[in-house]
Amino acid sequence: MLKLNKNDKEPVYLQIYRQLKEQIIAGELSTDERLPATRALCQEYHLSRNTVLNAYQQLESEGFIRSKIGSGYYVEAIPEYSRPETKTAPFFFPHETDPAYAYDFRYGALEPNLYKSAGFRKALREAVNELQKKDNLYNEEPSGLLSLRQAIAVSLLETRDMHVSPSQILITGGHHYSISLLQKILPSSVRTLFMEEPGHDDSVATFYQAGYEIVPIRVDDNGMMTDKLPAGKTGIAYVTPSHQFPLGAILPIARRLQLLKWADGCSGYIIEDDYDAHLRYKEQPIPSLYSLDRNGCVIYLGSFSKSLSPDLRISYIVLPASLHLSKDKDLISSPASTLIQLSIERYISLGFYKTRIAKIRNLLRKKHNRIVSFFHEHYGERIRIFGIGGGTHFVLSLPVRMKQDELLSFFRSEGIGVWPIEPYYLQKDEVPEGCILIGYGGIPSEKLDEYLDALKNVIDKLNRVGGTN
Repeated sequence: MLKLNKNDKEPVYLQIYRQLKEQIIAGELSTDERLPATRALCQEYHLSRNTVLNAYQQLESEGFIRSKIGSGYYVEAIPEYSRPETKTAPFFFPHETDPAYAYDFRYGALEPNLYKSAGFRKALREAVNELQKKDNLYNEEPSGLLSLRQAIAVSLLETRDMHVSPSQILITGGHHYSISLLQKILPSSVRTLFMEEPGHDDSVATFYQAGYEIVPIRVDDNGMMTDKLPAGKTGIAYVTPSHQFPLGAILPIARRLQLLKWADGCSGYIIEDDYDAHLRYKEQPIPSLYSLDRNGCVIYLGSFSKSLSPDLRISYIVLPASLHLSKDKDLISSPASTLIQLSIERYISLGFYKTRIAKIRNLLRKKHNRIVSFFHEHYGERIRIFGIGGGTHFVLSLPVRMKQDELLSFFRSEGIGVWPIEPYYLQKDEVPEGCILIGYGGIPSEKLDEYLDALKNVIDKLNRVGGTN
């Protein structure tokens, strides 16, 4: 018995195919059972013969049925079948289209706009001119454009004290792609991820969906509590040591060395996510964990999202010598556009990148200092800010008695777009009350005071209605 809807968007032949397939899987149609003749189905449901034949041929091509000349179609014998369990990570992912807010404190935006830069437009023109000279175009080396990897290697030595060869660098199509690629490169025997709690939700979700065991390791005011890592248990520790995400701690040298000792002792690995290390406002950028590694256990993740533009989707991985890329298995071709790779290489080589980093750091330092002084002036010690000192966001801790959803709704109903920190916690009972994520990287500098005043008005209103302690 089939239930067909000719007005449905799904073609009728696919409806027949899907329903018969489900009946075979469920055992409602037995092995060697003859399916209804195509002409009989055509008459019963008023269909063309091609519609039914297309459905049967699709089932036959997938091995669910077989045809006998002059006899019809019969159900094939298939092993006991169950649908694969879809692993859905227990994390919140924002909707693709968030509502517009009068004052949007969204994390991830960046001022100034790269495409207004004469330097980047010059680099882009040079890249186009260089590609125009070629007789034909082809996929670059799977690990990415060599000249870009060379430029990154030079930059990492200057800014992160990292001595790396271009052959250790892989250009990727963004952070998510980097994490997915690492799962192919890392030994298949290592299937445990020790993750900062709270930590980067997209990274956790990607490993979780790949079947890794996720073990949260709590974070305190000094970053990951490395003494909580189980000695002797081989795994991968995922850390953001230069600016812990989202709470902003810097992992001190003692913990860095303890982390390296742990990885060496259990033959494990450390993923160092250095997502915004160049954005420090009180001190110089913190040396990388990779620069301390003497045993080849640190994998370094870098990105241009927080320095150029998030929409470029260009990131990179620096592998230790102990890990190798299998070109015929792990990376068929670089997912990043040759034009964009070449433009970034030109931008770096012409000196514009270094200038932009200095400009962004100075611009964000002014925003950062203004925000810190604003909250200190108006609220003193009544409100705590986590993550100050660097980056493009902070976590605001309010003395409230409201659940996070209620708190977010209160702000958003007033036209203030603030964001939850709950997605970054694996253990939901560990989520502190009254904490919200505030991004300021994309707020126009000339409007910062207006944004802060609007935020203050809602906090004060929250206090008046009895939401705060």
